[in-house]
Amino acid sequence: MERIPLLAFGAVLSAASALLDGSAATLCLALSLAVLIAVAMANAHITGVAVVGFGLLLNLGAVALNAGVPVRASALVEAGVIEADQVATVELTGPRHLETAADTLPVLGDVLPVPLTNEVMSFGDLIIVFGVGDAVRELSRRSARREPALVPTTYSSAARRATTSADQVWGTAPRARPVSATQYSANEELTVPVTIDLERESEAVRSYTELVASQSR
Repeated sequence: MERIPLLAFGAVLSAASALLDGSAATLCLALSLAVLIAVAMANAHITGVAVVGFGLLLNLGAVALNAGVPVRASALVEAGVIEADQVATVELTGPRHLETAADTLPVLGDVLPVPLTNEVMSFGDLIIVFGVGDAVRELSRRSARREPALVPTTYSSAARRATTSADQVWGTAPRARPVSATQYSANEELTVPVTIDLERESEAVRSYTELVASQSR
């Protein structure tokens, strides 16, 4: 997930719009939606985030066209927020106002009652909920796919350690050039064995025999 600080800034602006009133509240809400749309565009590669961005864009359109969010009175009654006889006297705070005939595309405003939570949603809010759910599911799948990748790495490291230990147990390799015939035996000779050159021995005997013969004459 990218642009997390920007996401936090957008959330702060949205909370501020609920605490303010009039044009200040409308401005904060519009800025908040614009910032959140920018975050959605930066993370459009994540499944579901583009859907969230589309929902935010619908809400921004409602705010820009009507200088706030138009709220349908009948939806407030169905959601249990107010009673039917309170419609004429109810006043909404923040960037929201009761829907009037002067509003442009009021269907983009809060027109969907949610009795379970006593709230009224817009179509943009509904799209955002589905997009967030899809994005959370996709991020969970990515996290689950990354975890098994750690197993082969750990196994290969253990295999390398085992191979190194085995080499140390068996010792170093023997010398490439043998020194004696018994080098690779269990009882290796420490010195080179004495060898006899038969041809030189025959010459020595013959020379000695000739020397003795000449002296005896």
